[in-house]
Amino acid sequence: MESVCRSGTFEPSSNGMGNLNPAVLGSGVVLQTVKTSEILFQAGDDRALYRVERGAICHYMLWADGRHDVIEFAFPGDIIGLGHLRRHVSTAQAMVDTVVSLVSNEEFEEAMDNDDRLSFRLSAAVEREFDHLRDQALAAKEPPASARVANFLLALSSLNGPEGRDSNLISDDITAGFVAEKLDLSIDKLGAALLNLKKHGAVKETPTGLRIIDAAALQKLANAA
Repeated sequence: MESVCRSGTFEPSSNGMGNLNPAVLGSGVVLQTVKTSEILFQAGDDRALYRVERGAICHYMLWADGRHDVIEFAFPGDIIGLGHLRRHVSTAQAMVDTVVSLVSNEEFEEAMDNDDRLSFRLSAAVEREFDHLRDQALAAKEPPASARVANFLLALSSLNGPEGRDSNLISDDITAGFVAEKLDLSIDKLGAALLNLKKHGAVKETPTGLRIIDAAALQKLANAA
């Protein structure tokens, strides 16, 4: 990863945890040390939120075709690991010896209230998750369209809950054209995939949108990707 995240660009200010804010050291938060070039998290890892307390983190995407795109460099005070899917879709690598703390959901919600930038960063993270799902779907060898649609619906469902909406209802505000474009499907293939999901009892049409009625069945269909 040297070509993407060059550790030589950054210099650690000290070793260990000696220059951490005393309030952090005495607060009882869970601290984790990440050595230079070590991975904090990568695509597929269970999601967790981290605040950089000391050092620097390179946050990047690894696409199915081998491309690497740097998302951001995170410095003390920055929260990384944003998103709504259960697992990370990106990778975070320490540029220098770095210390991070785990951020609870409650702490993150409080941070969102006090930092408008987090909302924009969260929106960008969700967009990357959609791009990742699309990338993975296109990279798979003839993936079933119903599996791609099922994964997409599960991703939308995971967004609804944290935003106070019914997690099992996919609003009809989300158009077929939008979904087809995201998944690189024709409208006809999308319609056939949705029909298959309905036949398996995973979803049904309602006056307000598509309702997930059997999440386990939908997940099983998604796993076929």
